[in-house]
Amino acid sequence: MIEEPIKMGSTLQEQFLKMGLVDNKQVKKAKKAQHLHKTLNVNKDNEIKAGAQQALKEKKARSRLLNQTRNEGTKKQETASRIRQLIEANRIAVQGGETPYNFTDNNTIKRLYLKKEIVEQLGNGDLAIVKQAGDYQIIPSEVAEKIREYNKNLIVVHHSQIQDTTRAEKDPYAEYKVPDDLIW
Repeated sequence: MIEEPIKMGSTLQEQFLKMGLVDNKQVKKAKKAQHLHKTLNVNKDNEIKAGAQQALKEKKARSRLLNQTRNEGTKKQETASRIRQLIEANRIAVQGGETPYNFTDNNTIKRLYLKKEIVEQLGNGDLAIVKQAGDYQIIPSEVAEKIREYNKNLIVVHHSQIQDTTRAEKDPYAEYKVPDDLIW
């Protein structure tokens, strides 16, 4: 028997068929397995790409959140620095006072010894008391309003002049002076 020369351009499957080593069933089965293997690889590649894209989205979201918290921290530091500068530049020295001034801070009664003029200005709303690093500072009313814009919790005592005028209109005893021994 003379064997046909096998062409070099034919596939390995065709060559095995011509030689009689495999039959058509086995070729079809091999093609089906090969096709299945390719589709599984494509699906795996798609899953890998989708997983990589999801991981990239999560990484961007984490970095965005981290940047946001970092920016908030920076803003808080800037605000604290501005408040500290306002208080340091505008505080009024209270040394040598003889008149006690009582006020409340977080349901605790505190006492400062101040000059009589400062006590009157506090009562009129011209001055305010703020708490800075555990110490109480006396500052002008205008500065207290600026600090209130940043952090209203720092202002301990501030009698606004608007409240005093409305209170004076309603109070029938507003024109009578309070005796010194009743001021606590």
